[in-house]
Amino acid sequence: IMGGAFTVRSWKITHPDTNEHHIVQLRHNNVSGRRILLVDGKETINSLKIMDAEENIKFEVGGKEGVVMIRIDYFTFTYECRYDGESVPEMTFDVMDYKEKNYTCRIPTHKVINIKGKKVAVFKIEMYLEGKREVFRKRYRDFAVFDEYLRGSFEGHHLLQNLPRLPPKQLKLFTDHFSAEFLQQRCQQLEDYVNKLVLIPKVVANPDFIRFLTKSKSGSTDSSQDSKQQRARSSGGGDNSRISRSESSELKKKVKDKTSKSRRSTSNVSKVSGSSAEGVVEIHFDDDEEDNSL
Repeated sequence: IMGGAFTVRSWKITHPDTNEHHIVQLRHNNVSGRRILLVDGKETINSLKIMDAEENIKFEVGGKEGVVMIRIDYFTFTYECRYDGESVPEMTFDVMDYKEKNYTCRIPTHKVINIKGKKVAVFKIEMYLEGKREVFRKRYRDFAVFDEYLRGSFEGHHLLQNLPRLPPKQLKLFTDHFSAEFLQQRCQQLEDYVNKLVLIPKVVANPDFIRFLTKSKSGSTDSSQDSKQQRARSSGGGDNSRISRSESSELKKKVKDKTSKSRRSTSNVSKVSGSSAEGVVEIHFDDDEEDNSL
């Protein structure tokens, strides 16, 4: 996919007969014209529309027809989803009753592996919720794709300005990406990034967050396949309003408390072996943990 600004919109539809819920998601590259439609995380449409900016993208779920409509209103794209003849509220802009979930993230270790003769760093992600732990293995570029889609979901929303920034890339010319110091610092940066995200209820309810950092079956997809495609970051815009100062202060306090708690915890930390011949610190994860990102 060509570079450009992605806008992402998501709708939770309910089948009128079975009451089963499904997630419909549109990823729209505003520059290249690429439109990708996913139903429950599975890609159903992938088209390129350069001249025809407006489009009706049809889909079917449970024998019922639906359509995602792309329109232009005064040089701005608008999006609407209709299912079984009824308009569906968009998950970020139209749904307000999301509840907080007390997620905590830890990224205690990393390891360096070879993929097709190329060294890559993989981070061990531990997500905790109500005493339950889920473990994932992600590369930095997986986070970069996730971050772009997440920002695309908030494009035009005031909360876009409150999303934490992903730790920036570092030029390999000046930084050894496989040094123990750099990778340990990256672990802490990514951990802080996720722990700030989980404080925002709309983020935790976002289909891309669920897909990337939980093992829920809702909207599951192959994140590693997404990460193989190069995409540029979404640009900010739209409503410039912010959350109140009291809300911002509360968010900062929660982040500080969670980060302190995370750093004090030493359980479930994998063992570190000595340096390899190439000077790369190899870290081995527990054998019984599922690798679901590579």
